Amino acid sequence: MSNLMKRIVNALILAMLATGCSDPNPTQTNQTAEQAKAEKAVPVLSLKQQLAPITQRYFALRPEIATYYGVAEDEAGKDVLSKLTDYSPSGENHRRKALKAILTELNAIDASQLSASEQVSLGSIKSEIAGALLPAETVAYGTMLGEYGVWFLPYVVNHLSGLHVEFPSYMEDKFAVSTPEQAKAYLNRLSMYPAAMGTVIDKLDQDVQMGVIPPDFIIDKTIAGLQQQLVHHASEHPLVSSFKAKLTAAQVPDSEALANSAAELVETKYYPATRQLISALQAVRIKATHLAGLGHQPQGAKLYKAMIKHLANSDKTPDEIHQLGLDEVARITAEMDVLLKQVGYRKGTVGERMQRLLKDPKYIYPNTTEGKQQLMSDIHGYLAKVNTKLPLWFGQLPNQEVAVEAVPDSRAAATSGAFYDAPSQDGLRKGTFWISLYDMAALPSYSLQTLTYHETNPGHHLQTLIGLSDTLPLLSTIFYSNAAGEGWALYAERLAAEMGMYKDNPINDLGRLQSELHRAVRLVVDTGMHAKDWSREQAIDYAVATEGIHRSEAMSEIERYVVWPGQALGYKLGELKIIELRAKAKQALGDKLDIKVFHDKLLENGALPLDLLEQKMDQWLESAKAANAAAETKI
Repeated sequence: MSNLMKRIVNALILAMLATGCSDPNPTQTNQTAEQAKAEKAVPVLSLKQQLAPITQRYFALRPEIATYYGVAEDEAGKDVLSKLTDYSPSGENHRRKALKAILTELNAIDASQLSASEQVSLGSIKSEIAGALLPAETVAYGTMLGEYGVWFLPYVVNHLSGLHVEFPSYMEDKFAVSTPEQAKAYLNRLSMYPAAMGTVIDKLDQDVQMGVIPPDFIIDKTIAGLQQQLVHHASEHPLVSSFKAKLTAAQVPDSEALANSAAELVETKYYPATRQLISALQAVRIKATHLAGLGHQPQGAKLYKAMIKHLANSDKTPDEIHQLGLDEVARITAEMDVLLKQVGYRKGTVGERMQRLLKDPKYIYPNTTEGKQQLMSDIHGYLAKVNTKLPLWFGQLPNQEVAVEAVPDSRAAATSGAFYDAPSQDGLRKGTFWISLYDMAALPSYSLQTLTYHETNPGHHLQTLIGLSDTLPLLSTIFYSNAAGEGWALYAERLAAEMGMYKDNPINDLGRLQSELHRAVRLVVDTGMHAKDWSREQAIDYAVATEGIHRSEAMSEIERYVVWPGQALGYKLGELKIIELRAKAKQALGDKLDIKVFHDKLLENGALPLDLLEQKMDQWLESAKAANAAAETKI
C-alpha cells in the first residue's frame, strides 16, 4: 500500500472513530473527500527537484567543481564562483560529516515515487557516495572529494592533484569570463588563493604528524611542477594571459584594468602562496622515504582495499586482481606476437620487439611545431573516420562535436598523457579531448588512433553525451563510476576494431593491443606496489619490458598509480564486465541481439557502478527475452 493510500485509510478510520463508528456525518464525509482530493493533487517532485538543495550543499563543499561543470549559480548556490575549498583539517572533517549526512538524506528518499530512470540514477548516486566514504571511514588522513570532486586522495598534495594543480587548470580553461561580474569573481578567487593554500599546508602538516608522507620522488616531481609555475613574469602567466583573452573576446568593459589587476594578484598572491607550498614540501622531503606503496602508510593495506571498492567497484582481493592482470598480459601478448610476426618483427619478446618499433623514426612525430600540427591533424582524421561508422553501432549519437586541444605548455610536463573533460552544463564549453605534447617520443603514431577513440568517439565523448540528461540530477553526472567510465572507453578501443577502423593496418592494430596490454599491466603493477611491496623502479621496469613503451611514459604512469591507488584498476575490470554483459546478452538473444540497442541501454544512465549496471542490463535482458518469446507465440 502506498503512503498516500495509507493516509487516506487512516483519515477514514479517524473519521469513523470520531462518530463512535456510527453512520458518518455528511459534512465530515465531504471534508474527508475534499482532504483526499487535496492530497492527490499534491505534485510529486522529480528526483532532480528533490536533489536541488543537496546539490547546492555538495557544491558548498567543493565550489571549484561547479566551475569544472559550468554550473550556473542559481543551480550551484549563491557566490559559489567566488569560493574555494577549505582543505584544512577542520574543513576535511566537515566534508566527511556533510557527505555522510547527504547519504542519509538520499537513503530517506521514497524511490517508489520515482520513474524507473530516476530510481537507477538515485541508486547510482548513493552507491558512489557510499564508495567515496569508504576510504574516509578507514583512515583519518588524506582528502575526500579530491580529483574531479569525487575521488579520495591519500596525499593532499601530489604532482597530479590538489589545489596547486586544479586551480590554474580550471581558472585558465574552464572559468567563464563574459561579464563584469564573472571577471570580478575570477579576481576574487585569485585573491583568495593564499588563504586556500594555507588550509592545504595545514592539512599536509597534520597528515605528516600522523606519519603520512608522500614518497620522495613524488615530492620532487611536485616541487618541480610548482617551480615551473614561477618562471613567467606575472603579466605573462597563463592565469593572466588566458583571463585577458577571455575579456577581449567578450568585450568586457575596462578589460585592460582588469587584466592588470590579475597580474598584480599573481605577483602578490599566487606566487607567494606557491613559494610557501614549495617551502612546506622541502621541509617534508627531509622525512620522506623512497617506498612507493600505500601499504607503507598507516592502515595502508586496509585503505587500499577500500580504494579498490571506491574506484574499481570490485570486491576482488589484490592477489586476485594481480593474477587476473598476469593472465590478461599473457593473452594479449600472444595476440601481439601474431601481428608482430606479420609485419616482420620475429625475434625477442613482445616487449623487446615493441621497443624496436618504438624507436623506428617513421613512427615518431618530430618535436617541432610542424610535428605537433601533424599529430593534431591525424587526430581529426581518425575522428572523422570513426564518426561515419557510429550509426551502425549506436541508436543514440552525440549531439555535439568534441573539441581537440593540446595541454598548455605551462602544465604539459605535469599532465599524464591525455584526458577528456565533459562539456559544461550551460552548453558554452564543448566536451574536450586534451593531449599533452610535452614528450613527443612517448606518442608514436601507431598509438594515436586508439588514443583518439578512447577519449572521443566511441569512447568518453560519446559515452558522456549519451549519458547526460536534462531531467536527471547533476549529481548523477558528478558521482560517476570510474570503473564503468574507463571500462567503457577501453571497450570502445576494442569496438573500434570491430567497426573496421584498423582494417589492413596491422601497425595501428598493434597500437590498439599495446593499449589494452597497458591496462592489463596496470592490474599487475598497481597491486604490485600497493599490496606486494614492489618498488617504483620494479614497476617501471616491468611496464617497459612487458609493453615496450618509452621509459618516460612508464615513469609517468607508475608515479600516477602511486598517488591514485586503485584508480588504474577500473579500466580493465570495467571493460571485462562490459564484455561479460555483452556475451550474456548474445547467449540469451542470439541473432536477435541488436547491438545498437545493447549499447544505448548500457550508456543511457551514464557511468553506473558495475553492480548496478549489471542489474539494469539483466532486467533489460529479461524484458527482451520475454518480448521475443511473445512475438514467436504470435507467429
